[in-house]
Amino acid sequence: MSPQQLEEANRLKACENLSSEGRKHFKLIEFDANEKLIIEIRKHPVGLFIILFIGLLVSAATLLLAGFLATANLDSYFGTTSLNGLRGSMVAVSLLILIIALVGTLIGVFLYRSNVIYVTSEKIAQVLYASLFNRKISQLSIGDVQDVTVTQKGILAHIFNYGVLVVETAGEQQNYTFTFVPDPYGKSKAIVGTHEKNLVEYGN
Repeated sequence: MSPQQLEEANRLKACENLSSEGRKHFKLIEFDANEKLIIEIRKHPVGLFIILFIGLLVSAATLLLAGFLATANLDSYFGTTSLNGLRGSMVAVSLLILIIALVGTLIGVFLYRSNVIYVTSEKIAQVLYASLFNRKISQLSIGDVQDVTVTQKGILAHIFNYGVLVVETAGEQQNYTFTFVPDPYGKSKAIVGTHEKNLVEYGN
Protein backbone atom coordinates (compact mmCIF):
# COMPACT_ATOMS: atom_id res chain seq x y z
CA MET A 1 0.00 0.00 0.00
CA SER A 2 1.12 3.52 -0.73
CA PRO A 3 1.73 5.99 2.16
CA GLN A 4 -1.47 7.79 1.26
CA GLN A 5 -3.47 4.56 1.34
CA LEU A 6 -1.94 3.62 4.71
CA GLU A 7 -2.87 7.03 6.09
CA GLU A 8 -6.44 6.72 4.83
CA ALA A 9 -6.77 3.19 6.24
CA ASN A 10 -5.54 4.40 9.63
CA ARG A 11 -7.98 7.30 9.55
CA LEU A 12 -10.89 4.98 8.77
CA LYS A 13 -9.87 2.68 11.61
CA ALA A 14 -9.77 5.62 14.04
CA CYS A 15 -13.20 6.77 12.89
CA GLU A 16 -14.69 3.54 14.23
CA ASN A 17 -14.15 4.86 17.76
CA LEU A 18 -15.60 8.32 17.11
CA SER A 19 -19.11 9.71 17.49
CA SER A 20 -21.03 10.64 14.36
CA GLU A 21 -20.18 14.31 14.93
CA GLY A 22 -16.57 13.42 15.59
CA ARG A 23 -16.30 11.45 12.36
CA LYS A 24 -17.69 14.39 10.38
CA HIS A 25 -14.93 16.74 11.51
CA PHE A 26 -12.07 14.25 11.81
CA LYS A 27 -11.25 14.70 8.13
CA LEU A 28 -10.32 18.32 8.86
CA ILE A 29 -7.23 17.46 10.90
CA GLU A 30 -3.95 15.83 9.94
CA PHE A 31 -3.66 12.17 10.89
CA ASP A 32 -0.57 10.17 9.95
CA ALA A 33 -0.42 6.48 9.09
CA ASN A 34 1.27 5.57 12.39
CA GLU A 35 -0.73 7.98 14.58
CA LYS A 36 -3.14 6.71 17.24
CA LEU A 37 -6.37 8.30 18.40
CA ILE A 38 -6.42 8.51 22.20
CA ILE A 39 -9.71 10.26 23.04
CA GLU A 40 -12.41 12.43 21.52
CA ILE A 41 -13.69 15.28 23.70
CA ARG A 42 -17.15 16.71 23.09
CA LYS A 43 -18.75 19.46 25.14
CA HIS A 44 -20.90 18.48 28.11
CA PRO A 45 -24.71 18.30 27.54
CA VAL A 46 -25.24 20.83 30.37
CA GLY A 47 -24.07 23.63 28.07
CA LEU A 48 -26.56 22.45 25.46
CA PHE A 49 -29.34 22.53 28.04
CA ILE A 50 -28.43 26.12 28.97
CA ILE A 51 -28.64 27.20 25.32
CA LEU A 52 -32.00 25.49 24.87
CA PHE A 53 -33.38 26.83 28.15
CA ILE A 54 -32.49 30.46 27.37
CA GLY A 55 -33.70 30.19 23.77
CA LEU A 56 -37.01 28.60 24.71
CA LEU A 57 -37.50 31.05 27.58
CA VAL A 58 -37.06 34.03 25.24
CA SER A 59 -39.32 32.38 22.65
CA ALA A 60 -42.05 31.67 25.21
CA ALA A 61 -41.93 35.23 26.55
CA THR A 62 -42.13 36.64 23.01
CA LEU A 63 -45.06 34.34 22.18
CA LEU A 64 -46.93 35.49 25.29
CA LEU A 65 -46.25 39.10 24.35
CA ALA A 66 -47.58 38.52 20.83
CA GLY A 67 -50.72 36.92 22.29
CA PHE A 68 -51.23 39.84 24.64
CA LEU A 69 -50.78 42.40 21.87
CA ALA A 70 -53.20 40.50 19.62
CA THR A 71 -56.05 40.22 22.15
CA ALA A 72 -55.78 43.04 24.70
CA ASN A 73 -57.45 46.44 24.44
CA LEU A 74 -54.18 48.34 24.32
CA ASP A 75 -55.71 51.81 24.42
CA SER A 76 -57.65 51.01 27.56
CA TYR A 77 -54.76 49.15 29.16
CA PHE A 78 -52.19 51.89 28.62
CA GLY A 79 -54.60 54.86 28.70
CA THR A 80 -53.94 56.01 25.15
CA THR A 81 -55.92 56.37 21.94
CA SER A 82 -53.38 55.25 19.35
CA LEU A 83 -51.99 51.83 20.26
CA ASN A 84 -54.89 49.74 18.97
CA GLY A 85 -54.17 51.03 15.48
CA LEU A 86 -50.60 49.75 15.75
CA ARG A 87 -51.67 46.30 16.94
CA GLY A 88 -50.90 44.54 13.66
CA SER A 89 -47.41 46.02 13.40
CA MET A 90 -46.54 45.20 17.02
CA VAL A 91 -47.73 41.61 16.66
CA ALA A 92 -45.73 41.23 13.45
CA VAL A 93 -42.59 42.54 15.16
CA SER A 94 -43.16 40.17 18.10
CA LEU A 95 -43.52 37.19 15.76
CA LEU A 96 -40.38 38.24 13.91
CA ILE A 97 -38.47 38.32 17.21
CA LEU A 98 -39.91 34.87 18.01
CA ILE A 99 -38.63 33.46 14.71
CA ILE A 100 -35.19 35.04 15.25
CA ALA A 101 -35.02 33.56 18.78
CA LEU A 102 -35.92 30.07 17.54
CA VAL A 103 -33.48 30.20 14.63
CA GLY A 104 -30.77 31.60 16.91
CA THR A 105 -31.34 28.76 19.36
CA LEU A 106 -31.04 26.14 16.63
CA ILE A 107 -27.84 27.74 15.36
CA GLY A 108 -26.46 27.85 18.91
CA VAL A 109 -27.21 24.15 19.35
CA PHE A 110 -25.52 23.30 16.04
CA LEU A 111 -22.39 25.33 16.88
CA TYR A 112 -22.14 23.86 20.38
CA ARG A 113 -22.44 20.28 19.14
CA SER A 114 -19.95 20.91 16.33
CA ASN A 115 -17.07 21.76 18.66
CA VAL A 116 -14.78 18.79 19.18
CA ILE A 117 -11.27 18.07 20.46
CA TYR A 118 -9.11 15.14 19.39
CA VAL A 119 -6.18 13.89 21.43
CA THR A 120 -3.87 11.64 19.44
CA SER A 121 -0.46 10.13 20.09
CA GLU A 122 1.07 13.11 18.28
CA LYS A 123 -1.19 16.13 18.77
CA ILE A 124 -4.17 17.88 20.32
CA ALA A 125 -6.51 19.18 17.64
CA GLN A 126 -9.59 21.34 18.15
CA VAL A 127 -12.37 22.17 15.71
CA LEU A 128 -14.11 25.29 17.01
CA TYR A 129 -17.14 27.00 15.45
CA ALA A 130 -17.51 30.66 16.49
CA SER A 131 -20.34 31.11 13.97
CA LEU A 132 -21.81 29.32 10.96
CA PHE A 133 -19.15 30.85 8.72
CA ASN A 134 -16.30 31.14 11.19
CA ARG A 135 -14.51 27.87 11.88
CA LYS A 136 -11.11 27.61 13.54
CA ILE A 137 -8.95 24.48 13.51
CA SER A 138 -6.04 24.44 15.96
CA GLN A 139 -3.42 21.70 16.21
CA LEU A 140 -0.81 21.47 18.95
CA SER A 141 2.01 18.94 19.05
CA ILE A 142 1.57 16.74 22.12
CA GLY A 143 5.29 17.26 22.84
CA ASP A 144 4.69 21.01 23.29
CA VAL A 145 2.30 20.46 26.21
CA GLN A 146 3.87 21.90 29.36
CA ASP A 147 1.04 21.64 31.88
CA VAL A 148 -2.69 20.91 32.06
CA THR A 149 -4.94 22.77 34.49
CA VAL A 150 -8.54 21.93 35.39
CA THR A 151 -10.99 24.44 36.88
CA GLN A 152 -14.47 23.57 38.15
CA LYS A 153 -16.54 26.54 39.33
CA GLY A 154 -20.10 26.45 40.58
CA ILE A 155 -22.41 23.78 41.92
CA LEU A 156 -23.51 22.60 38.45
CA ALA A 157 -19.91 21.93 37.41
CA HIS A 158 -19.41 19.69 40.44
CA ILE A 159 -22.78 17.95 40.23
CA PHE A 160 -22.48 17.14 36.52
CA ASN A 161 -18.68 16.83 36.54
CA TYR A 162 -17.59 19.28 33.85
CA GLY A 163 -15.08 22.10 33.83
CA VAL A 164 -12.54 24.22 32.01
CA LEU A 165 -9.39 22.54 30.72
CA VAL A 166 -6.36 24.76 30.06
CA VAL A 167 -3.43 23.25 28.18
CA GLU A 168 -0.33 25.32 28.82
CA THR A 169 2.18 25.23 25.99
CA ALA A 170 5.93 25.54 25.84
CA GLY A 171 7.58 28.72 24.61
CA GLU A 172 5.49 31.63 23.37
CA GLN A 173 2.65 29.58 21.95
CA GLN A 174 -0.86 30.51 23.02
CA ASN A 175 -2.44 28.33 25.70
CA TYR A 176 -5.42 26.18 24.70
CA THR A 177 -8.60 26.68 26.72
CA PHE A 178 -11.46 24.18 26.44
CA THR A 179 -14.79 24.87 28.17
CA PHE A 180 -17.61 22.53 29.28
CA VAL A 181 -15.26 19.52 29.22
CA PRO A 182 -16.92 16.40 30.69
CA ASP A 183 -14.86 14.50 33.29
CA PRO A 184 -12.11 17.15 33.04
CA TYR A 185 -9.73 15.38 35.44
CA GLY A 186 -9.95 12.18 33.43
CA LYS A 187 -9.30 14.09 30.20
CA SER A 188 -6.40 15.90 31.88
CA LYS A 189 -4.80 12.59 32.91
CA ALA A 190 -5.19 11.25 29.36
CA ILE A 191 -3.44 14.30 27.88
CA VAL A 192 -0.60 14.25 30.43
CA GLY A 193 -0.16 10.49 30.00
CA THR A 194 0.01 10.82 26.22
CA HIS A 195 2.53 13.65 26.57
CA GLU A 196 4.75 11.54 28.83
CA LYS A 197 4.64 8.58 26.42
CA ASN A 198 5.59 10.93 23.59
CA LEU A 199 8.59 12.19 25.58
CA VAL A 200 9.75 8.64 26.29
CA GLU A 201 9.50 7.72 22.60
CA TYR A 202 10.83 10.89 20.95
CA GLY A 203 12.50 12.86 23.73
CA ASN A 204 12.09 16.60 24.17
